[in-house]
Amino acid sequence: MIRIILPFLLLLSCQKEVNDLGFRIYTIPEGKHRSGSYFNHPTNSKISFDFMLDESAEYISEVPRNQTDINKIYGFSDFGKSHIQYSIRLGWRYIPDSDNIELCWLRHEDGVHKGETIRNIEPNEIYRATINIETFWYVIVIDNDTTRVIRRPEGNWGLIRRYYLYPYFGGNEFAPHDVTVKIKDLDS
Repeated sequence: MIRIILPFLLLLSCQKEVNDLGFRIYTIPEGKHRSGSYFNHPTNSKISFDFMLDESAEYISEVPRNQTDINKIYGFSDFGKSHIQYSIRLGWRYIPDSDNIELCWLRHEDGVHKGETIRNIEPNEIYRATINIETFWYVIVIDNDTTRVIRRPEGNWGLIRRYYLYPYFGGNEFAPHDVTVKIKDLDS
């Protein structure tokens, strides 16, 4: 039994390639949603990280209404529940009409997702981000600009186990080409 479980656990907790600047490189292959499966737990309710997208973050959706779907960069689950039930993430979407990459937040609350634009970002630029979970707020800081997103505990108190959420392309659509997301964890 141990022989079966141990390789599986190693696969789920493996680290990605790290470049010379200390960024883990996640490549979402064309036709896929994610670069792999990883399962790690944060040690507290705050994550700080640098991230960078490149030109591969620009895309045209097959179905035009999907163009405004938010692709995911990094975040974590909340309230000890599935991330589809409760989570907060940083994400992006490409708006071809204005040639902008919009940085967004995406929250799942009781199974309903909502997201909004924080700001536009440029490819190949490094951005510093923090996601901090407070009692009634998710506090997202991007290069010293703060966005507060409401958090409703509604009886979900006590010790809360969370897990990280890694890069993911789409909602309904798969990556139209290889998409690269670079993340460097910082001391929280």
